[in-house]
Amino acid sequence: MTPDAKSGRTVGAAADRGVLTGEEYADDSRLSDRISLYEWQRPRLDLGATVLERLRGLPGPGPVLDVGWGTGALTRRLRADRPDLRVVPVDLSAGLAPEVVGEVDRLPFADGSVGAALAMHMLYYAADPANAVRELRRVLRPGGRLVASTNGAGDKPQWARLWTDTLRDLGVADPPPYDRGDSRFDLELGAALVREVFGTVDVHDHRYEIAVPEAGPVLAYLHSTRGQQARALPKGLTWADFRSAASDRIQAEVDRAGAFVLTGHTGILTAVA
Repeated sequence: MTPDAKSGRTVGAAADRGVLTGEEYADDSRLSDRISLYEWQRPRLDLGATVLERLRGLPGPGPVLDVGWGTGALTRRLRADRPDLRVVPVDLSAGLAPEVVGEVDRLPFADGSVGAALAMHMLYYAADPANAVRELRRVLRPGGRLVASTNGAGDKPQWARLWTDTLRDLGVADPPPYDRGDSRFDLELGAALVREVFGTVDVHDHRYEIAVPEAGPVLAYLHSTRGQQARALPKGLTWADFRSAASDRIQAEVDRAGAFVLTGHTGILTAVA
């Protein structure tokens, strides 16, 4: 982890591309496990409706790039509600079956050829987030819109606490820091980057709570992060060791409080080219 030059905050290193395409997003199963936890989000954020609102008045046919399309849920929603727009799914991982396999740092689209670009909870995976924002700006035509989402710097601190406490349970006196994976383009850093490239940015904050009344979905979420987190474990510990000890902690918290509670902070960034 390294300090960000402008904010002074510590940010994680870029994710390994082989881990992303070969493990984390070889298919959408791990992503689906993470998304399923949001069934308990209160108040709910309807991401599709939020994006549609920010595309209101955008003339067809677009195109609209859904960069990092994941499970495809957003593309399907846009196609159903705005059939006049040509939505093009783009993703780094061929295993997710996008229409275009491409990286946000090097989009295979001409300058000024796109009506809107969506980058939902994915710019922290870019090899260079600042360059990725510039690349998104490059492909937008004048008046085109960028809609991006990410998490705030204080999002879900309970994961870091679980990581540290579990490692101490396993005898690690000085646990390594927890890498959330999104610190390279969190809401605060991301807004600054978009503002720098586009001139202005609109920030929509959403704070919420997830209270999961059973341990299973929480453990499934945790297990879905193993591609990166297992590599950060101290020498001599396996992911099975960590998962078992964390499962005990998660179940104990559900038994004690009636739910495993996460406090979240996310946001939507909108800018016009």
